[in-house]
Amino acid sequence: MTHRYAVVTHTDLDGIAAAAIYLRLAGAEPDVDAAIMFAEPYKLHRVLADVGNVERVAIMDLGPNTGTFDSIVETITELRQRGITVEWYDHHRWRPEWVEKLRSLGAKMYIDTTTCGAGVVAKYAPGELDAEPDEFIARLVKATCAADLWKWDDPLAPKLYRVVDRYRGGKGDKWKRTILRGFWEGSFWWPELDEALNEYLEKEFTGFNDALRNVVLATIRGCRVVFVLKRPGPPNASILGNSLLDRYSADVAVIIRRKGRGLSLRSRSVNVREIAARLGGGGHPRAAGAPLNMPLRYRVLAFFWPRARLHYARQLIERALEELGGCPALQE
Repeated sequence: MTHRYAVVTHTDLDGIAAAAIYLRLAGAEPDVDAAIMFAEPYKLHRVLADVGNVERVAIMDLGPNTGTFDSIVETITELRQRGITVEWYDHHRWRPEWVEKLRSLGAKMYIDTTTCGAGVVAKYAPGELDAEPDEFIARLVKATCAADLWKWDDPLAPKLYRVVDRYRGGKGDKWKRTILRGFWEGSFWWPELDEALNEYLEKEFTGFNDALRNVVLATIRGCRVVFVLKRPGPPNASILGNSLLDRYSADVAVIIRRKGRGLSLRSRSVNVREIAARLGGGGHPRAAGAPLNMPLRYRVLAFFWPRARLHYARQLIERALEELGGCPALQE
């Protein structure tokens, strides 16, 4: 199937809402007029390399990682040489030279840290698409930003935030597309989401209890850091991270997944984006992520003893904090 648009977006509520808003403004039906491509920041360069023959590529709620930026530049260069319009909407903090580099290639860059990813699309995409945002878009932005910016000043925010994580893998991809289509059609909530929310809350309780059995505390360069090994599924990394910050009076929470090759960082007072950047990742000052590429010996050990992931992650965080001067130098 030939599509006019390719929308490359993050896998969370903000990314899904941003994509739905863009397609409503464009008058393009998801998976019919537009290919929807979900990505995590550390895989963005690979996803972009798979973009087919389209007129426009719209990237949203995704920022480059330090370890993948050069590959992204190569891919954007190739897309522009094919005559494809590239638009990038993001609310993460960027290095100014990265923005200028991509802009010099002809990419249309809309980077705005004052709102969430959905808010950036609602603010700037109307000018690109010659469209007017409607009341539904404004309401969806409010609920999405309330969750993504951790304000929780909208009653829909905690519910939507949870239901998007109902499933993982291929089933999760299909589920996210279902929610995206619902938003695109103009629905905030429908009966199937009630079932999803109840199911999620049960799994969230079980996931919390399991995580609490896999916690390591450490004081590193003036930082009280809590490391946790997380099983696939609920709770969401942000919900878990913020709970652990409270429970252990920690400065930084590091969430390591039992499966996969990534870790997430959360804090309320420390700029964890700088830590993530040292590890080849990126994100926000309060919520960031980075790849966890373990040597072979650790991967083998982790197969038999999953907590090896915790100890390897601790080594990485210790090294990064040493280089950055510890928490006192990262306070914001």
